[in-house]
Amino acid sequence: MNHIRVTSKGSVIKAILLVFILGAVFFTAISLINLDMTKFFERLENVPGVLSNMMAIDLSVIPDALLSIVTSLALAFLTLVVAVFVAMLLSFLAASTITPNRYLAIFIKGFFAIIRAVPSLVWGLMVIASLGFGYTSGFIAMLLPAVGYLFKSFTGSIEEVGSEIIEAMRSTGASWLSIIFHGLLPLCITSFVSWITVRFEGNVEESIGLGIIGVGGIGLLLTQSISTYNYGQTTTIIIMICLLMFMIELMATKIKNKIKFGNI
Repeated sequence: MNHIRVTSKGSVIKAILLVFILGAVFFTAISLINLDMTKFFERLENVPGVLSNMMAIDLSVIPDALLSIVTSLALAFLTLVVAVFVAMLLSFLAASTITPNRYLAIFIKGFFAIIRAVPSLVWGLMVIASLGFGYTSGFIAMLLPAVGYLFKSFTGSIEEVGSEIIEAMRSTGASWLSIIFHGLLPLCITSFVSWITVRFEGNVEESIGLGIIGVGGIGLLLTQSISTYNYGQTTTIIIMICLLMFMIELMATKIKNKIKFGNI
């Protein structure tokens, strides 16, 4: 017997209304950003000249770039270490299955929901406005979103552990700390390492981005080369940044594979 699917008149009206709303939002967005494709096509003739200049390589910038890369990596790593300890402590306090106080858990989760809602670049601008340029501002600006990201990830990993394990340990008289160190941490550690690896990639990217607005490191060196129209240095720095991110990606993939096959 053939089944004929009948589309109700109401469904058709809803579909048409949805298309209309999406179209209205699309064209409103175009008007708000004043999209001018004519100007875009007019300036395409400048692209070959810029690309030709970007083909130059300036090897003299490599020593300064390497030092700046090391500085950016140091900032990313230092921020990560502090963020891991803070996020791990707070995640055990806020995870619904192990929290010592339900209201404390709600407060911590709400606070970091606000922290995560603010982009790192905005944190960077606010901190720089308060403390001035420099690595201290970069550290604080990176620390807040890093803790927010790891806190959410760690808390999710903890809450995925079956509550029966926690209840079984409680029934034996185990303390809150004993449940964490002997019950939850061994089960969550591989997941934690995976999230930490992912966050380190994000920290390096953010250290470069914050450098562009004046924190320091390779991002600042890149900004200086662009502002002086030194295309050779700009291209060289961009290549070095790409190589850096590629190496970090390889390292992260290797660590994730070790976790996946139980070698870590």
